[in-house]
Amino acid sequence: MKVLYLFCSYFLLPCVAEVEFLLAVWRHGDRAPENLPYPSDPYNETYWPRGWNQLTNVGIDQATKLGNFLRRRYRSSVLPAFDRKKITIRASDADRAIETAQCVATALFPPDGLQMWNEGKYKFWQPIPIRTNGKPDPMLRPSKIQCPYYQKIVADERKKIEADINEKYKAELEMISNRTGHVTRYGNIKDVYNIILEHYNGLPFPTWAEEKLNGRSLLDTITEIRRIARLQLFNSREKAKYMAGYMINSWSESLVLASQHLNPKKALLYSSIYFRNTTSEDPDDVHELFVPGCSTDCHLSKFIKSVTGVRVKSLEHLEDICQSAFARPSTLIFVIIVVMLLIL
Repeated sequence: MKVLYLFCSYFLLPCVAEVEFLLAVWRHGDRAPENLPYPSDPYNETYWPRGWNQLTNVGIDQATKLGNFLRRRYRSSVLPAFDRKKITIRASDADRAIETAQCVATALFPPDGLQMWNEGKYKFWQPIPIRTNGKPDPMLRPSKIQCPYYQKIVADERKKIEADINEKYKAELEMISNRTGHVTRYGNIKDVYNIILEHYNGLPFPTWAEEKLNGRSLLDTITEIRRIARLQLFNSREKAKYMAGYMINSWSESLVLASQHLNPKKALLYSSIYFRNTTSEDPDDVHELFVPGCSTDCHLSKFIKSVTGVRVKSLEHLEDICQSAFARPSTLIFVIIVVMLLIL
């Protein structure tokens, strides 16, 4: 589970910061494969009690731990208790995303005071609204938006990458195909990559995954090709604008309204960005990231200026630039924070 936090602070006194606003973006928890990764895979749908492509017990645990982490870190500031006027939780309309949000909310907001409604086994649970945008959803499911221009630039770049990868790993891909009974190439590597999901959920790797060719295991080869294939979808400022521009614009508008005291949500004027290391044994391990051109605390005006070139201001705006054969890449000098709902 990948998590990005945008922590925004309002400075009340010199050198003393108080958190006033939190924006957290997370991927859904671990899920089952979309279907059988390869024909001879022994782990059919009976191994996944909620079915193909659904949240797993591991995913539920990840989301619950995330809620606990946020509660520990922000209970004393912006998250003392659930208040629908101040807190909004959104999810895409995918089952696994909604369920992940429910798990986070359950751990983050146990009932408090007059919210207590049960003294029995539901003592620490209360219903929390999860909002979805339905379809289309350019904010949380931008990859599902039909965008001909984005698809064209991805396809044009993919031709060379695909040819190079299929040639470079020709022997490995042939060996994987023979072991799995599934003809495997760059374009469909995600199918056999789903053995990673099986492993995360307690199922052993197939013996062939550890076989080596040219000094590396087949599993390492699959992982590397999958990494290249995923990054190819987001590896430029131009692509990032189509995939994340709508969300970045929403963030920017919220910050501007807050600075003008027109937003009923918590106001923020300075921001820092953190990434939680989900591979760390320390559940509270976070790493500070920087917006280029800013110090640790980035003034609102600088932040807004830095994202101007990648903002997509409406669904109509997105549709317009997606249809344009003459859309120009952004010249913005900015490290895009691409919030991918990593769909493995």
